[in-house]
Amino acid sequence: MMSKKIFSLALAIVMALNFFSFAAVFAKTPEEKAAEKEQKEQAKMEKELLKAHRKMNILQVEQMAADGDIQAQVILYYAYSTGQHVKRNEETAATWKAAVEKTNAPLLENFIPITYHKKKKVPLQQLYGFAACHSQIGEYIPVNFDDAVTWAQLGASENDPLSLAVLGSAYYTGRGLPQDYKKAIEYFKRADEEPIALYLLSDAYANGNGVDKDLAKSKFYADYAKLVRQPKIDKQTAKNMKRLKKEMEAKN
Repeated sequence: MMSKKIFSLALAIVMALNFFSFAAVFAKTPEEKAAEKEQKEQAKMEKELLKAHRKMNILQVEQMAADGDIQAQVILYYAYSTGQHVKRNEETAATWKAAVEKTNAPLLENFIPITYHKKKKVPLQQLYGFAACHSQIGEYIPVNFDDAVTWAQLGASENDPLSLAVLGSAYYTGRGLPQDYKKAIEYFKRADEEPIALYLLSDAYANGNGVDKDLAKSKFYADYAKLVRQPKIDKQTAKNMKRLKKEMEAKN
């Protein structure tokens, strides 16, 4: 009987020692704790900054709409319909919708690309990106590179990939901003998987614009752009995209 008690006690001690040794291995050092705290504070600051940008941006859109900017009017119609960055108000939404229908109904109908129509709510910052594209290529409205930059800056301040890509293209081409290849590359690399950014990155590496000439990287970005342009990313396409990324990482 005594031996069983001794065995149980010994087992408990061993388990306790294992637990404390396990905890000691995974215990965070003061430096790690400080880094984690700094990371959390940084994330909090970024969240507050994004909130501030959203508030300032919607106020700017309100002013632009009041001054007659038709794209701003479309965005306000959508904002008040969905309650994004403003209090939802169907009456106000209807007022802005009617204003756009009188002057440019096709823009209202086609402002949001058809691939987004199944989504219940498109984030407002993406609409800034759409507005930038419409202004840049003259789709449903006259070409205006200055307006394209204005809209892209609004979206970029809220980390919208399309807006970042358009802003990069403005620097790359010198349309709307002074040509600056290095700044363009920075924006393209922040633009996630936007086709326009990938296409121009391919061009940059092919010609050595803002980067060292590298035909392998040029081909990588060209191939990647073709993949992300596919209307439906199936399993095989996803695998191909992962493979391309691994190949590029290995070369770097």
